[in-house]
Amino acid sequence: MYKPLILSTKILPYGLRERIVQNGLAYMEYNAIRVSPIAFEMPPPVDYVIFSSQNATNAVLKKAHSLQQSNVLCVGKQSENLLLENQIKPLKTTKNMSELIDFIQKIDKKGQFLHFCGNRRLPLLAKKMKVWERDFKEVVVYQTEGANTKIDATPSAVLFFSPSGVESYEKHNNIANTHCFCIGSTTAAALKQTPKSVHVMVNPNTEQLVSKAIHYFKLSQHA
Repeated sequence: MYKPLILSTKILPYGLRERIVQNGLAYMEYNAIRVSPIAFEMPPPVDYVIFSSQNATNAVLKKAHSLQQSNVLCVGKQSENLLLENQIKPLKTTKNMSELIDFIQKIDKKGQFLHFCGNRRLPLLAKKMKVWERDFKEVVVYQTEGANTKIDATPSAVLFFSPSGVESYEKHNNIANTHCFCIGSTTAAALKQTPKSVHVMVNPNTEQLVSKAIHYFKLSQHA
């Protein structure tokens, strides 16, 4: 009996992998990107600290004592949860960077802003801060590289979690016959090829992304 194949471009927790298989779907996974920490010096405290990725949040939390004097702004529930686990309550959490930029535009015009990020960060925030003439600095705390992997199978669906993951996968694989499930709009916008369909999460969340893919194929099987 044919089973739709779901391919995840990052290694998922055991429970999510099992959920896919238990719903009658085939499953593959690999890490489409490699993330490596970069040594960095923690700058002096500033008014606002910005986290736009879980990787950056993880890297900085080892030096979290320096965040206690700052207002923390972050993108995504996963970053927010990491901060809360370390007794740091963000001033603002948004679904994506565009929403965070809208928030920043309305607050402290004279405040100092510090963005902890990776080497592949999107330029939108830096461009806006330059236009607004804000006191803004970026500190790169990790680097991302593509895995350069050719997948021998033709998946029914691919789960994408970052623009870098999309770029890495598309470099060596075709998605013309694939349904793409993207963690957010920024990730979906990184698609250069045209897949069968694109499904974007309103609230970026890995568990909900997996559930959305399962639900899609369960409906297809009963159509």
